[in-house]
This record gives sequence, structure tokens and C-alpha cells, in this order.
Amino acid sequence: MLVRASALYDLVLTSAFAIPIVAGFKIDLLRSIHVALSLSGDFPTFTAMHLLFLNLLGSVVIVWSVLRIRRPEPLYGFYDGLCRLMFSSAMGFALFAGNGSAIIWAFLIPEMCWGVVQLLGYVRLRSTMAQA
Repeated sequence: MLVRASALYDLVLTSAFAIPIVAGFKIDLLRSIHVALSLSGDFPTFTAMHLLFLNLLGSVVIVWSVLRIRRPEPLYGFYDGLCRLMFSSAMGFALFAGNGSAIIWAFLIPEMCWGVVQLLGYVRLRSTMAQA
């Protein structure tokens, strides 16, 4: 259930990033929030090259999400948890070392939480199976 829930979260949150026109609107919305709230850090100008990588990442996340929705296996949750901690590290680097917009916190906190929860869930499941 946890694997499927994290996949649904990803699907809802990242689907827009896979579609070039919609991704542009979402980035503009994030920039508007950054400016309206006078958040710290930089929100750089978005270029076609940024959009390309954003669309590629969004497409991969959609496929990965659909796989986890259709087959919510614990091992997929383990790998997703690892991936989320890797993403969290990149976000933390962008936030602290790269002077990224404080809006990154809105993505970093849930990403870390999903990662930790899924990894702990997998470890507990393995422990329970080993004791049985």
C-alpha cells in the first residue's frame, strides 16, 4: 500500500513535468510563488535545455509510477526510497550550495519523508519475514 501511495503521489505531482507546454506553465507558477512570497535564493531563467531534461525526468517518473501502481512490490519501494534519498541530496545541494530558491523545500521535505518511510517499511518487512 505504501509503494502504491508514493507512486500515486509521484504521478500527480510530476505528470505535468512530462508535457512541454504544461511544464512551462508549472515552472511559471513556481516562479510566481517564489516572487510573490519573496523567497530566498535564485530562481533562474528557464531555457529550452532545462525543459528538455525536465520532460525526460517527468517521463521516466510517470513510467516508474505506473509500474509501482500496477505492481506495488516491496522491492520497488526499497529502490524508490533509495532514489528519493538521491533526489533529496541533489535538492539539498541546489538549496544550500547552489543558492536555489527556498521553494525547493516544498519538494525536498516530502521527498525525504517518502524515501525514509519506504526504506523503513522495507527493512521492517524483511525483519518480519526473517523472524517468521
